[in-house]
Amino acid sequence: MVGQSATTQTSYNSDAYVAERAFTQLLELIGPDPELLRLQEFNPSLSLIRDYISRALRAGLPSPEVTADVATILMTVDGAIRADLSQRIRLHSKQFGGLTRVVRAIDDNPDAPLAQVLTRELCTALGYGKAMYSLVSGSSWAPVWISVNPELRGGFDPLVAAVNGSAIPLHDAPREAELVRRRRPYAVGPSEVRRHTYRPLLDLSRPAGYIAAPIVVAERAIAIVHVDRHDNDLTEADFHLITTLAQACALATESARLRAAIAEQNRRTTAELDRLNRALRELEHGGLTLDDLGEHCPEPEIDAEIGSRTAHYPPALTARERDVLALVATGATNAAISRRLCISDGTVKSHVQRIFKKIGVSTRAEAAAMYAGRAPAAEPPA
Repeated sequence: MVGQSATTQTSYNSDAYVAERAFTQLLELIGPDPELLRLQEFNPSLSLIRDYISRALRAGLPSPEVTADVATILMTVDGAIRADLSQRIRLHSKQFGGLTRVVRAIDDNPDAPLAQVLTRELCTALGYGKAMYSLVSGSSWAPVWISVNPELRGGFDPLVAAVNGSAIPLHDAPREAELVRRRRPYAVGPSEVRRHTYRPLLDLSRPAGYIAAPIVVAERAIAIVHVDRHDNDLTEADFHLITTLAQACALATESARLRAAIAEQNRRTTAELDRLNRALRELEHGGLTLDDLGEHCPEPEIDAEIGSRTAHYPPALTARERDVLALVATGATNAAISRRLCISDGTVKSHVQRIFKKIGVSTRAEAAAMYAGRAPAAEPPA
């Protein structure tokens, strides 16, 4: 047809147009057959038209001429069905290859922002019109990144500028709120695209339909992926594809968190080892003995009751000897004093001997009695 637009030409080659044209031709050739008229109730597809023609040819038609014309219609319908199948095979092959490429891109770039890698590959490897990545936190969601297919010519700069990480209350976006609550993906067709959605972004994007899928980690939706083909509706294959990618993103996110936790643990372990190495080098170069290390331990807190008796200490005792005497007076053994004061058993023994010599006693009981301000108890007979 002269002057026919490219859009009209494309529609003439669509499955719906071929089915509608075949139905009209059958009405002209066969007449208002009740079975044929019933097809109108189902908005007949190519497969329904083909089934009807096959039955009509088997049952027989009024004349050879009509039979030949109906057979010609059948060949046209068969050709359209074969073309549709070929297109679907090509599309699914491309989608499978694109899916592999997207997953590989995510795995190969563990340190790159997932939002950028995913949305870019969705618009290039898989050919979607627009792809948006949003983070979910509490009762809000925040679109943080969007990519637009380079082949789109629609002036989407305002949309890109609007996706700036600002938080949006989920109650302003009922579809996203339901997705977060139920942790399930959804698809929106052309007839419902403007219902229950966040209109400011939708008005800038203007999609024919879209799919949204949650990225679920530890049974919680942490992010949302939105995709559309802009001028074309999405198929069931798209739905399964985006759902699969969301699951791959969840695994990548869990792996990244695990790597971060391991790295932090390694950092802490390395810092502790460095601290111990420095302490050992200081010990090596300082000429300290293990017994001397006790002198560098934090001074223990002596009980208030014991501390109140410091007046009974002979002035010749050192501070550490006073600590040892206070603990001897409580009945503590050398091992207990060693643990309490962070010194070796040998050092405790040396301190006790010096204390006995300085205060003029020969038993722990006498030392305790002197510490308490009492006369030394008499030694039991041998």
